[in-house]
Amino acid sequence: MNKDKYTPNGTKEDIKLNILHEIDGFYISNEGNKTKPNFHVWKPNGTHVLIDSAYNEISLAVCRCNYLAQTKNKQL
Repeated sequence: MNKDKYTPNGTKEDIKLNILHEIDGFYISNEGNKTKPNFHVWKPNGTHVLIDSAYNEISLAVCRCNYLAQTKNKQL
């Protein structure tokens, strides 16, 4: 997946909230700007979310987010 070709999978409402990718409660937001992005991967933790990791490429953040969702589902 090329970072220039990635299309966010969030709904219009998610995009307005700066959520670029979401899967099973795990999501990605860009806490940087367009010239210097900083993609954070967030994971649910009870009543709130915690940051898991941060990346400068969306493709790495998407891989981590998807991995966390997959491993969560295997543990259930």
